[in-house]
Amino acid sequence: MSGKRLSREERRERILAAAARVFAASGYDAAGMREVATAAGISTPVLYDHFPSKAALYAGLLESEVDSLQAGWAELPPSDTAEELLRGRVAAIFAWMETNERGWRMIFAETPSDEAVAEVHRRGQARATGQLTEVFARVPGLALTADLPRDRANEALAEAAKSALNAIATWWWSNRDIPREQVVALTADLLWRGLGNLIQEDI
Repeated sequence: MSGKRLSREERRERILAAAARVFAASGYDAAGMREVATAAGISTPVLYDHFPSKAALYAGLLESEVDSLQAGWAELPPSDTAEELLRGRVAAIFAWMETNERGWRMIFAETPSDEAVAEVHRRGQARATGQLTEVFARVPGLALTADLPRDRANEALAEAAKSALNAIATWWWSNRDIPREQVVALTADLLWRGLGNLIQEDI
């Protein structure tokens, strides 16, 4: 009896899962499309029908990891104070990393060299800035000395916060002996010590 015929989307998900295993085992440079096709149980031409190149395949996998990270962020409940809001978001990001090593490595610990991959990475970083901008927008009072429109200030602060978070996430990749709770506390302290002094009132 033949198995159920997969839809195009189901086959794509199977390919991405197989590619994740192959890239994890062999690394991007050594992994081959034929190896991925074999792991996915399909022919190489079928693989190329879904992804025209190894870079496109890796970019698709990276995009799925960014979606996973940001979906978890969006599901977080509201917070009573600005500090709870910030610390809750930081905790969620590092909890996702701890349970998703592949995504952690791809998003934070690898520097994309292929332009197709780099473009997906840039889009993911831009989405992260957008979500952090929304966090800053929920803080009603910021005692800024800079004479900037609030929306521009929110974006600048979000970009700075994202850079700090990215740096610590990259550092943690090489310092796994540090418990996640301590990394969260360190990151939240770094971000909150400066921001907290600017808060005029809680959200």
